[in-house]
Amino acid sequence: MGEVRTMDIASGRGVSVFLTGGTGFVGRYVARHLAERGHRLRALVREPETAVALRERGAELVRGDISREAGLDAVIAGCDVVVHLVGIIRERPPAVTFEGVHTRGTLRVLEAARRSGVQKFVHMSALGASPQGTAYQRTKYEAEELVRRSDLPYAIFRPSIIVGEGGEFVDMLLRLLRLLPVTPVIGDGSYRLQPVDVEDVAAAFALAVERDDLAGECYEIGGPHKLTYNRILEIVCEEFRLQRPRLHVPVRLISPFVELATNWRLPTPINSEQLTMLLEESIVPGEKNVLRETFGIDPTPFRSVLQRLVGDKG
Repeated sequence: MGEVRTMDIASGRGVSVFLTGGTGFVGRYVARHLAERGHRLRALVREPETAVALRERGAELVRGDISREAGLDAVIAGCDVVVHLVGIIRERPPAVTFEGVHTRGTLRVLEAARRSGVQKFVHMSALGASPQGTAYQRTKYEAEELVRRSDLPYAIFRPSIIVGEGGEFVDMLLRLLRLLPVTPVIGDGSYRLQPVDVEDVAAAFALAVERDDLAGECYEIGGPHKLTYNRILEIVCEEFRLQRPRLHVPVRLISPFVELATNWRLPTPINSEQLTMLLEESIVPGEKNVLRETFGIDPTPFRSVLQRLVGDKG
């Protein structure tokens, strides 16, 4: 393939990375991978006093958030790369909205990065981002477009469902399986997902920070297997030694209740937008796996991730 150039790593000083979303699920893993590879971290956090894991990684913690542009230039200045992970899966209007976080927030960070002379912008999006999708998908796509139209070299990631210790997806499934005598399944359960290990995602982000050839592209990433929701439940039950019958609930019956709960902002395992995206599936088109073929990462099977979780909880 020829020599792969890496951004100033040969000098031995590593790369200075400005990280947003470092206290989140994926952010904690990305921070660890970057620190272990010798990079210097500066993390934007709302409450530096509580960001213990980042401090233990040697990160320089700066107070702030992406809802305000003031001060971003100063805290980004001197960094080589921005890794922008901030995102939400549920709105809490009027203070927290998809448009405010995904679109306006990304624009603020991008503009500050450009003014500060950053050399690359590595951005977290989501599989299914589209101008015709749900509000979540539309704002993820709008943020991508802002990144593409910027003057900065960039790498955009569109992962499928990310799984691992601290992730919401497996925890939600375990709550349903353990708390209810019968596990409800929306529809026939044949819709597919492509769960991807958070460790693999974090490793890919670290490589995108380092490698000059990983730029100007949008990478759709998933695990090695496309699994139906039914099969995912089966694997979770097998690995956690659970036995639960499943009750398939027609979409036409459950949708009105999900819509009502969403409108009334009631706590539910899934809201109306998430239901729409679940039924649309979350899989990477085609048979090639970008993690393996572009990043040289052997993607971790979903079952192996669960076995790791069982070991951690054992």
